[in-house]
Amino acid sequence: MSDGVRDGVEIVNRWPDATSWTDTVVQETYVDPLNLEQFWYQWYLDGFVSAGHGKLKCVVGRPGSGKTHFLRHLGLVASSKGFQVAHIDAGLIKIAAIEDLYRVVAQQMDWDGLLGRTLKRVIQEDLGYLEFDDAPRAFIRWGEAARQLLPNLLRRDLREAIDHHLRSVDWHPDFAMGVRSWMLEQVSEVPTGDSAAIAWLRGEKLGASQRKAVGAAANINRRNARPCLTSLASLAHLAFGQGLVLLIDNTEVMASATRTDNQPYYTRSARDQAYEMLRQLIDESPFTPYLMTIVAGDEDPLTNARTGFPSYPALWARLETEVQSTKPNLFADFVSLDRLWDADGSAADHLGMTWQKISANWWTDSAPADELGLGGLGLEWGWPRRLLVELWNRAAEKGSDA
Repeated sequence: MSDGVRDGVEIVNRWPDATSWTDTVVQETYVDPLNLEQFWYQWYLDGFVSAGHGKLKCVVGRPGSGKTHFLRHLGLVASSKGFQVAHIDAGLIKIAAIEDLYRVVAQQMDWDGLLGRTLKRVIQEDLGYLEFDDAPRAFIRWGEAARQLLPNLLRRDLREAIDHHLRSVDWHPDFAMGVRSWMLEQVSEVPTGDSAAIAWLRGEKLGASQRKAVGAAANINRRNARPCLTSLASLAHLAFGQGLVLLIDNTEVMASATRTDNQPYYTRSARDQAYEMLRQLIDESPFTPYLMTIVAGDEDPLTNARTGFPSYPALWARLETEVQSTKPNLFADFVSLDRLWDADGSAADHLGMTWQKISANWWTDSAPADELGLGGLGLEWGWPRRLLVELWNRAAEKGSDA
């Protein structure tokens, strides 16, 4: 099976996997069983989170049940609505500690966009220059030309407005100083190169002299990472009016008791640390406004009593459903995609028809299913992937005969 792109769909030497699909394919082929995504967006992202609260949800299922597809599509929807979205693959990056999580998230942020929009709001709303509609770095030059004001007076007024604005937000002091430092750099007399403030906000380790220039007392560490993550969510809301969405995929690797090449390995200590981090994100959610975290992973490892979530009772007590029901509960914090597919026959039919149309022009070159390890898929594989494999192979046979 050769790699390449056909009709906007990436063809890779592996089974159908949403990790490798383009955004267009993710959108065109997504089917929402029991309207889970719509329900979560309506009640949590657009309601609970946008109103200034935090939330953590967990979606599980057998391999191939559509967890990655769900996360990617929800991320695209949230991004189109103004949320800042960070994707984290726990199978590639180890995130046992909260400072690891912050760094992975912060490195995906568009800091110039977040801080630039915030500074522009300060200029327009706090200083009252509503007609200014340019990049913040052009503000001093604009003030000289449009208002005939002295640059030193403009910088003084802006500095006071920034300080007044930062006193009105509930951010960690070091995070606020990093934001302030970047804003002042934008209107300084000397053009700045690489910003130490951005480096600190991204979680990079700075020396004492650089931290002093930024105004931060310490680098990102275990003590300040969580409040800084909360501050980042608040900044995202301030800049774009929504909040921050964290999508953590493949968390089943945390429960793995065997070492695998090219995959992080969690010792018992690291696993407990990661589960404690998730527990704290749940318990701190009332104090983490505008932040939604969605954790996804294979159900069997994560529900394993020895290494999965139940092995850390403080976390499991917050995730397990208290009221048992034969019907899926979309309000639950621990949702199984397999149960949603079983309960929604129309969604299953829709998925089959959608992929049948796609696969008509998407075929692989020559490798048979057995060579790819697809022929022996058993019941442990999710229904959606088994359907995709069947359509994939059917399209491959037609393609090889063409």
